Amino acid sequence: MMQTPEEYYHQLTAILTRMDEAELREIFAKRGFHPSSDEVFWRAVHKARTALPSVSLKLRQESKKWLLAHGSEPWDDGDVNA
Repeated sequence: MMQTPEEYYHQLTAILTRMDEAELREIFAKRGFHPSSDEVFWRAVHKARTALPSVSLKLRQESKKWLLAHGSEPWDDGDVNA
């Protein structure tokens, strides 16, 4: 049975909150994303966390700091202070 967009959104939020690497890699693979390195993987994870308002502000801030420290831009819309 196919997930509804709402179910996927809630699942993704929960996985991004837990930061479970195996679950994250699995959900990325299901969507056809196969990162070329661990660095690319973690950048994608942190970018996704900054973009989703359903992830707590504290976690979004942590991810924004991580991205900026690693020379990458976050995907928030300016609502997350680093």
